[in-house]
Amino acid sequence: MKGMETGKDKVKKICDILRKETLEPAQLEADEIVQRAHKQADEMIAAARSAIEKMNIEARQEIERQKNIFQSSLTQACKQALEALKESIEEKLFNQELSRLLGTVTQDPKVLEQLITAVIKAIDKEGIDANLSVFIPASVPARSVNALLAKDVIERLKEKSVLVGPMTGGIEVKLHKENITIDITDAALKEIVSGYIRKDFREILFGKNSSK
Repeated sequence: MKGMETGKDKVKKICDILRKETLEPAQLEADEIVQRAHKQADEMIAAARSAIEKMNIEARQEIERQKNIFQSSLTQACKQALEALKESIEEKLFNQELSRLLGTVTQDPKVLEQLITAVIKAIDKEGIDANLSVFIPASVPARSVNALLAKDVIERLKEKSVLVGPMTGGIEVKLHKENITIDITDAALKEIVSGYIRKDFREILFGKNSSK
């Protein structure tokens, strides 16, 4: 029944193959982010707990003098401060670090060449005679990527060269005849990778009942 597959079916199969091929190295990088985040988060939370303990000691001294509701309001304030700190840790250690890492990797001409070659080989493997255009970030000179691409890959491109696109990292491959775009940009990779590791990261900071 393979001959009955539509162009979109084949492209979906290509996308599935590419996700497997690109996610594995991305997952390794993500694991390193999580390991670094674990260490830094533990240190920052330990410092926060030490500061909160100091505040609690001062609060108990004040409670002894005033005998009022100060303890409950201070405890609530400390809890809110700790939650705010955890949110800050997530933003700085997870979101910013993941964006920085993917941005650096997906602006490397060698990585872009490997992605382009993988896409075109996958398309050829499926027997799709596609009219292709490949877009790369404006921050990466097209000539530096063209120089790394094999001649047969360059010949498969409609313009015989990569083009500049709006993304900040990664590539987009347009199949003109099928009117389909294969998105392997840094933004797409961040969404995929963060979906795998964000839950574990938040459980470390906020506990297993975290809903985000």
